[in-house]
Amino acid sequence: MKNNLEILNEFGKILISQVFDNQYRFIKNSIEDLSKTEEYKNLFDNMSAIQKNEIENYTREILQGALFNFLNIFEENDEYKLIYEEEGRQVNLLEISEMLKSEPIIENGWIERFSKEK
Repeated sequence: MKNNLEILNEFGKILISQVFDNQYRFIKNSIEDLSKTEEYKNLFDNMSAIQKNEIENYTREILQGALFNFLNIFEENDEYKLIYEEEGRQVNLLEISEMLKSEPIIENGWIERFSKEK
């Protein structure tokens, strides 16, 4: 069975690539591409590069907060579990992390280490 660090890193890679990066990728598009998007053309049409950078930073903070709040559900509600299972053995991710909700956003956390979009 994988060790605790391997389990946390594997979960972190999945969470960051399939949740954070997939959502963050949209805002990382060029202003020109975004201004052609029907739903957002008024938002991006006259946006400067500085404003676009601020929107990217704002979006990153929102996504980080969403991940923090999602993982906090498991820390604050004992009835919900995040379980890794291999070869019939189970490991509760909360028990192998000092503070699971912070793993994505801390210095050298999952976003820093695993995001391809940062």
